[in-house]
Parts: sequence; structure tokens; C-alpha cells
Amino acid sequence: MEQTNFQIYKRVFSFLKPYKALFLTALLCMMVFGSSDGGIPVIVKYVLDRVFSEQDKTFLYLLPAILIGFSTIRAASEFGQLFLISKIGHNIVRDIRAAMNRTLLQLPPSYFIKISPADLLSRLTSDVIMVRTILTDSIASILRDSVRILALIITALYLDPILGSIAIIAVPVGIVPVIRLGKKMRRLGRQGQDAIGILSSLLQETILGSRVVRIFGREKFEEARFDSENERLNRTFVKTEKARALVTPINELLASLAISGVILYGGTSVMHGTRTQGDFIAFLLSVFLLYDPFKRLSKVHTSIQQGIAGAERLFDILDEKPQIESPVNPLPLPDSNKLELKNVSFIYPGSEHKAISNISLKIEEGEKTALVGLSGAGKSTLIDLIPRFIDPTEGVLTLGGVNLKDLKLEELRSRIALVGQHTFLFNDTIYNNIAYGKEDATRDEVIAAAKAAFAYDFIMQLRNGFDTNTGEAGFALSGGERQRIAIARAILKDAPILILDEATASLDNKSEREVQFALQKLVEGRTTIVIAHRLSTIRNADKIVVMKNGTIVEIGTHDVLLKQEGEFSRLYALQFSSLDESNETAGTIR
Repeated sequence: MEQTNFQIYKRVFSFLKPYKALFLTALLCMMVFGSSDGGIPVIVKYVLDRVFSEQDKTFLYLLPAILIGFSTIRAASEFGQLFLISKIGHNIVRDIRAAMNRTLLQLPPSYFIKISPADLLSRLTSDVIMVRTILTDSIASILRDSVRILALIITALYLDPILGSIAIIAVPVGIVPVIRLGKKMRRLGRQGQDAIGILSSLLQETILGSRVVRIFGREKFEEARFDSENERLNRTFVKTEKARALVTPINELLASLAISGVILYGGTSVMHGTRTQGDFIAFLLSVFLLYDPFKRLSKVHTSIQQGIAGAERLFDILDEKPQIESPVNPLPLPDSNKLELKNVSFIYPGSEHKAISNISLKIEEGEKTALVGLSGAGKSTLIDLIPRFIDPTEGVLTLGGVNLKDLKLEELRSRIALVGQHTFLFNDTIYNNIAYGKEDATRDEVIAAAKAAFAYDFIMQLRNGFDTNTGEAGFALSGGERQRIAIARAILKDAPILILDEATASLDNKSEREVQFALQKLVEGRTTIVIAHRLSTIRNADKIVVMKNGTIVEIGTHDVLLKQEGEFSRLYALQFSSLDESNETAGTIR
């Protein structure tokens, strides 16, 4: 939902609330520093009139003490406001990133399909910095420079009411072009930040898919695609800088017109003796000093508009509502680990077709249940329902007779371990990746889990053993090694419900055999749901559930289903005929 400017400003400023006391202290320092600008022309006036014109020696001797005291107060207040504003700014960046991380942790896996990691990273880095600029640098400049302008205008009115009034009238004239350019800066700022996100995503895809790019000879295509988006980003930034660059020259032109008028009028009055040189020079200095804070304020407006564009992108994330939440008054976790689906259907957002339709299934405690079927049959959707990554569109899923929606999410998921086809390891040591399965795991427990997963031997052959870093997403290890680390992690968790989502699908025969040994250890005594791509690996399943087009078409044991000559028998024959053909081909090649 699009928000008004007022709503965006209100939300941005809400990040300042925890630092109200610090901000008020910084504001006091700004007021002291800004007000001191008004004292500079007054000091100059008295130096010219009393020291040079009147030859007042007493004032001359007093002048150094006045200047030292004045400069000390000015320096202390400047340090205070700069340090405090910087501290507040860094705290706000920390808070926004923490808020975004909390939001992302609550969102379902499906959310991360529609937004790239690179775009998220762009929002967490550059967009957050732009919002910080609004809340610290820009706000500080508005408050400090507004006080400076006010102090200098009061000084100008004190020195010369007529010329001071002219200066007051001239100030709003310079604001009009700033506001007009600021609106353009906001629009260009949003376009620029969006383009950075897209460009980062393209670069990420090229890096992660480098092998695919090269094998298909698409380097030129990727280069052209990147260059096109890079050029679009460059054009946006050039337009932004053009708008930004116009602000200062326009203000300088307007300022020069005002100063020219002041010199002409003031100089004439001095020549006619209606005002002293000290009055005129002091007033002229006030006008010159007035230009600096006014120029700063004109730049602040454009920075704020760009910051608002960044804030909109942040709020796009922060406004995402978790689709899956714990109930307000959760029921106790039941002792039983029996799972049951009752007339369950699910439709993915934006789709018109049910991924699974009217599924009813009982999975007994301690039972090994295998799900088989062609791609798109609904197997992955079904297992995503168990840890509540998604909730049924229709029907009910229970654990020990209790609706999963009535259980606390953390408690439900504490009962479940998952080993998937695409194993994810953190860019950390092997030890820490295994220990991730249990928060307070001891070293002995981690080593025992590694041994149970048949991972200990290969780990100890590595130069740094358990302290070996797995690399980005674990790619410093082979596929089989990554899977065994993931299995060790699941063993360490020791959850009574285990989900194996094609855990050996991407492995070679040798690695698969090693992982299968580890899996046999893992499934002992657990309620296990297996998605298998190789039907030979589920011979010992207590129950095989055959799925087709989102429905269950057969249920039975391996031998019973083969005898029925139904869908399972067809899949079995299809798979093993393919294997025979592969073996024949392999033999021909040899």
C-alpha cells in the first residue's frame, strides 16, 4: 500500500524515539553553535567602531578574552552536536538492520523466491545509510542551520532594520527552486536504488551461474545484459547529479543579486553618513554568513528526498506480514508424534490450481513413510506443511491429534529435523555447522554426531579437521561431504520427526552409498517422511504413498504396490528401464 509523505516522514522519525535524550542534548549544542553565528558580525562591528574609529584601548585589551571565550563555547557545542548526532546515526543503522533481519526471519521460504538476495543486501546497506542521512545529517543541518539563519537575521535586523527586512524577503525566493528540484531527486533516487538492486542481482546470478554461462557460451549475452542495466543506472545517476548540481548555482545567483543590492544601498548610505562603516561591514558580513547555512539547507532537501526513496524500499520489507505465526494461546505440545492430514488442499499465491488436493493421510509414530511421484506431484508441498513453512488452504494437519496451528511454532519445529536435496551449510567451520543442530551442544556430542553420520573420517583427513571452513554455502566440500555434515546436524538435533527431501538425489553412486549408511542410523526410532527419487532406496519403508497431480493415488508397501501394477509399478518400470538403457550406453562407450 502506497504511503503519503506524512506517513513516511512519521515512520522515519519513529527511529529517533529511543534516543530522545541524546537528541535533545545534541539539539541544545546545535542551538548554542547556531546562535553563535549571530555574534560574529556584532564583534566585527564593535572592533571597527570602537577600536579603529574611537581608538578605545580598554575594549582592545578586552577583545582577546572575548574572542577566546566565544571560540571555546562555539568549539565545545560543535563537538557535542557532531559526536552525538554520529552516535545516534550509527545506533539507528543498527536498529533498522536488526528490525529488517527480524522481519526476514519471520517470512516464509516462498518470499525469498520473489526477491533476490542481492536486492535485499542493497536495501540493508545503501538504503539504510540513506535513511540514516535523513535522521542525522539532514535533521542536524535543518535544526542547526535554521538557528544560524534565524540568529543572523536577528543580527541583521538589529544592525539595520531596513536592509534586514529586505534579506528576510529574499530568503523564500531561493526556496522555490530547491523544492521543485527536490521532488525530482526523490523520483530519481527511487529509480536509482531499484536499479542498484537489479544490477546486484544480475552480478550475483553471473557469479553463481558461472559454469552454466561458460558451458553454453553466453558470456557475450551476460555482458550485454549487465551493460544495459549498468547504463540505465548510470543515466539515472547522471540525471540525479544534474538536478543536484543545479541547486548551488541557482542559490549563488540569487545570493549575488541580493548582495549586490545590499552593497549598492548600504555603500550609498555610508557615503552620505547615515550609517557607520562598522554597521555596514557587520551587516554585509551577516549576509555573507547567511549564505552558507542557506546553501546547506538547499542541499539537505535533495538529500531528504533521496533518503525518503530509500525509506520506501525499506518499508516494503518491514511491512511484509508473516503468513505463519504462533497462536496467542498455544496448546501444550502433545507426547505423540503421530501426524495426520485431513482433507488437506493447498494453492500457491497467484496460482489457480491446487498443488495438493483433498489429501488425507495418517503417518504413525515411529513409522517410515515414503512419498513418490513425478515432479510436480505435490510431494514437496506436502512436507512443507509439516513444519508449517506453509499452512493448508483447506483441511487440517494434526500432531498427536492437535491442530498444528494451535501449537507454538518454536515447539513444533523443535520436534522436526530436515535433510534436503540442496544442503545449505553456513560459511563457518564444520564444527559450528554441525553444532547448529543443538544450541548447547558439547564437543563430544558434535564428534559423536559426525561419527554417526559417517563424516568423522573424512573430517579428520582435512588439514584443520573440525575447524575447516566450509566456504560459501559449503562449496569447499563435495556434495557427499556436505550431505553427511547436514545429516550429522540432524542427528545432533535428535528430533523425533525426520523429513528427508531427496537427500541423495544429486549424489554419485559412491557418495549415495555413504550417505545411505548415515541415513539408516538417522531414521532409527523416528517418525520419518522420505521423498525418494530412486525407488530402490525405499524398499524397507513401512508405507509408500504414491502421488500424482496433487492427489494420493496409491498407498501400500513396496512389494504390494508392485503387484498391483498401478502408478507405482509404472514408475518403477520407467525408472529401471532408464537405468538399463544407461548401463547399455555406458557399456558401449567403454
